[in-house]
Amino acid sequence: MLICENDATDSLRSNKSRVGASLRRLHQHLEQTRNVETRLEDQFESWQEKWSSRREQIAQRLACIDTQLEQLVQNNRQRPQLSLIAE
Repeated sequence: MLICENDATDSLRSNKSRVGASLRRLHQHLEQTRNVETRLEDQFESWQEKWSSRREQIAQRLACIDTQLEQLVQNNRQRPQLSLIAE
């Protein structure tokens, strides 16, 4: 049974004990953790959206390069060769 002082509120009574103070700190840290977690989830979703559009752009560019290389090979039957020139 809790002993209440005159005009004491629940929050004042809970803060007077070590357990109450610990519970209050724990609750504050829990709220901070939830806020950080929410912010990180939002940032991750934003990153995924940006990466998705970039991935499509990269895939299109690579397809275009592949097409251009195929045309170069077809137009020039000789394959490009690496030549080293020594003096």
